[in-house]
Amino acid sequence: MKKASIRIVLQARTNSKRLYGKVLLPIANMPLVILCSKRLKSKKIPLTVAIPKTKKDNKLYKVLKENNLKVFRGSLNNVFKRYLGATKDMKENDIIVRATSDNPFVDGLFVNSVLKIFIDYDLDFLDTHQSFNLPYGIAVQVVRLKILKKMKKNKLSKYDKEHVVPFLCRKNLNKGLNLKKLLHGPKKLKNKRLTIDNFNDYSRIKKYFHNISNPTSISWNKII
Repeated sequence: MKKASIRIVLQARTNSKRLYGKVLLPIANMPLVILCSKRLKSKKIPLTVAIPKTKKDNKLYKVLKENNLKVFRGSLNNVFKRYLGATKDMKENDIIVRATSDNPFVDGLFVNSVLKIFIDYDLDFLDTHQSFNLPYGIAVQVVRLKILKKMKKNKLSKYDKEHVVPFLCRKNLNKGLNLKKLLHGPKKLKNKRLTIDNFNDYSRIKKYFHNISNPTSISWNKII
């Protein structure tokens, strides 16, 4: 079988309900979305930032292009459709790594370790929130494109179109497979909240990256 291609798709939007414009707020002297992109980006794995095609996201688009990032613009609320658009040139068995621009701790080494488990166990879907003992915000989802395309055959709710992952989790594609022993952080970090939903999160997480000399390459657990 031909080796599957892999693509990281980072979703971002300006119109966040809890903290408007958070993807453009500065952390480590760069917009949050750029920090996330640089921490995720790998020489071996291409990255596409999937954003809405709305006027409110024009500034976001400009910032991404100024940083030489590949951008796909699609539906605002139908994020499922946005993912299909961002991967339309890929084959059914190819692998998509879903990441979000409010989780700046996720790094390339982490992504590679998750991909190794995904490939070694010949999985179709893997959600790190469900599968591993990690802090909230150390999260990606890995899925084969054929699984996303199968979703089209279902009558998706508005919620599932916007959030994508809960539908896949409900399908329980890895039933009976216990992966928790394979990937975990230090126990003392398990209850850390490492995502940005509101301004308090932003203020707290900004401090983690303060005075870090290599914010785009240092591993998440070393930052903590």
